[in-house]
Amino acid sequence: MSNLLDHGNDPDKNVKVNVKSVSRKEAGFGDSDNDLIPTFDVNIRVDNHTRNAILALSKISPDNQTASAVVAKLVESYTENLNPQSLEVYQDFADMLEKKDKLNYKFKNK
Repeated sequence: MSNLLDHGNDPDKNVKVNVKSVSRKEAGFGDSDNDLIPTFDVNIRVDNHTRNAILALSKISPDNQTASAVVAKLVESYTENLNPQSLEVYQDFADMLEKKDKLNYKFKNK
């Protein structure tokens, strides 16, 4: 039992450690950005066929992406093909919903 801490005869092994200085903000302390809205999981209602298609796409992706990542790519692909007027309306709705999430988060975490 006493040999558990015995690491051999050479306690001073030539080990190099690379150290990087990290600011308090990078470590998550101090001044935080008040405009930051954390990402949280939500549910959307889809039929079983849509769910199965999304899960199949996630399974055949080269890096086995999550269903959420697949949906994000589908939304990005769809919005790239919108005409300028529709894209502007989409952006307005998306911004409004993000502001709503921000307010809900702010009120829940007082």
